[in-house]
Amino acid sequence: MRLTETDPALTAALERRGRQWRGIDGTARLWARDGSLWTDSGEEDWLGWLDLERLGHLTIVDADGKPADTEAAKLAGHLAGPPFDRCLLLGMGGSALGAGLLWRALPRQVEADFIVLDTTDPREIAAALEGVDPGHLRVIAASKSGGTLETRLAFELLLDRLGDAASASALAITDPGSALETRARDAGVRVVFGRPDIGGRFSVLSAFGLAPAAVAGIDVEPLLLSARRMAAACRRPDDGAETNPGVELGLLLAAAHDCGRDKLYLHAPDGFAEMVAWVEQLLAESLGKGDVLLLPVAAAGLPAESAPDRLDIELSPADLGGEFFRWQFATAVAGALLGVNPFDQPDVESSKVVTRRFVERMKAGDAPAPGGVVRLSEVSELGLDQLLGTHFATFPDRGYAVTSAYLDRSHRNRELLDALRRGVAGRTGGASVLGFGPSFLHSTGQAHKGGPNRGLFLQITADPPAADVPIPGEGLTFGQVELAQAWGDYEVLVERDRRVLAVHIDGEVEAGLRRLIEALG
Repeated sequence: MRLTETDPALTAALERRGRQWRGIDGTARLWARDGSLWTDSGEEDWLGWLDLERLGHLTIVDADGKPADTEAAKLAGHLAGPPFDRCLLLGMGGSALGAGLLWRALPRQVEADFIVLDTTDPREIAAALEGVDPGHLRVIAASKSGGTLETRLAFELLLDRLGDAASASALAITDPGSALETRARDAGVRVVFGRPDIGGRFSVLSAFGLAPAAVAGIDVEPLLLSARRMAAACRRPDDGAETNPGVELGLLLAAAHDCGRDKLYLHAPDGFAEMVAWVEQLLAESLGKGDVLLLPVAAAGLPAESAPDRLDIELSPADLGGEFFRWQFATAVAGALLGVNPFDQPDVESSKVVTRRFVERMKAGDAPAPGGVVRLSEVSELGLDQLLGTHFATFPDRGYAVTSAYLDRSHRNRELLDALRRGVAGRTGGASVLGFGPSFLHSTGQAHKGGPNRGLFLQITADPPAADVPIPGEGLTFGQVELAQAWGDYEVLVERDRRVLAVHIDGEVEAGLRRLIEALG
């Protein structure tokens, strides 16, 4: 990690926060797992990620229900199965982002396609299954709680597709006693246990990162060794001669917030977009609460213009294990200094509750869109110009704009939505971020709903395709569930008095996106 700029106010804030951290004996108390360092509301129960020696040992339950402990270095042998051409990782947020980065960034022996299926979009699901025989699929279902909606539904679909091959070709990663463990064992699928004392976004160096890496034939020992070296560096005392890299980064995060530089523009080398996404989730879900906001912004494609609320940070993927641990440690430090619990996510659940209500109504055949959703076919060009103009005129001081797209992440959609994001940035003159639903609900969604009310939201949905994907045993399609999630998101934003405009493309998606881009000017 390297700052691309600094200023006297930031330097002064860093010095002030450093004195505060030393005064409370922060490093020693963090390693002692002292919950009073934060809000004293059970934080000590979520610090298992500090215990890197134990994270190298995992428990696997085979198809016969027999548990076996194994070292991470030997995990690949335990998870060996038939050859495969494509691996689908079914998981949301912290259950998938880190594993996806490991597959992309580290040398691996398996040269198969790898797809993180963190969506309910039927087009994207159909594309993930296209062109591969079920007999050449490897499926990993990952959910800490075991009840994650998207993972549960996708797992049912893939169990149905795999049929008798599921016992050899599928794997579940979850905490002991979860509904996913029960379902996997009923289907004869092996289970790797996570640690109940590690939250999802802190779990990349546990089973949720290590097991998918082992399936890919990645040697995880260098990763863990790197993390252990960083952990040792993060134990350095606050009054020592050597710097503590985790504390140093945590102080920077808190100081940036103090200075109003709460939009963190993250830069990564080409090919490492997954690292930006991982840091984005870690920061937004951990620190976006109450009056606290540290909003990560993917800098790629945006102008390199200075702004009083902007801080540019370059990420270094060269030593991933160490970087994972440093950012996790720094997040814990910043949470303590900013007075928040970095290990909970109280506002993520809100959308899930409303989504479940929409899902039940859809099953009953009665689920109209919420009032206020604009159907694009019913708006003239002039009307759209006025609608967007009125909406973006409400952009608040020190605000940020969010484009939330409940669409498939095809190459064309990404291009158009990136152009839309740039157009929004030009219109508002502020930070502009793009999130694909429902994936972002498990990352930045916490900051959007639980942080300061300085966001301006543009939600985009579309009609499900004619060839929607039915969910086995549910009486629903994935397209219906995706709309239910979008509408749940919208209703909670409205309930929280957020500035939100919802536009539904009831026609060809590309044409609808182009209309929005043109209307932005």
